[in-house]
Amino acid sequence: MFATITSKGQITLPAKLRRQLRLVPGHKMAVRVEGNSLVLEAPPSLSEIQQELEAVARANGTWGKPYDPANIWAAAAVDRHAGA
Repeated sequence: MFATITSKGQITLPAKLRRQLRLVPGHKMAVRVEGNSLVLEAPPSLSEIQQELEAVARANGTWGKPYDPANIWAAAAVDRHAGA
């Protein structure tokens, strides 16, 4: 697939790719250069964020503690997402 760069430096991602990655208007994309390639990364899902937070908290020995801010934040974020 190809995308054309506009005079403003913008590109439109093909609809098939947007659907495949579940991208919607307003999503932020990580952008970086690797060699001669431009790499775009889709935003992580809430469950991926929670898994990353849990891994860090477990490594620090704080996962599951009553006042673990990462655990509280992640659970609240999942609850908000589930209600959406």
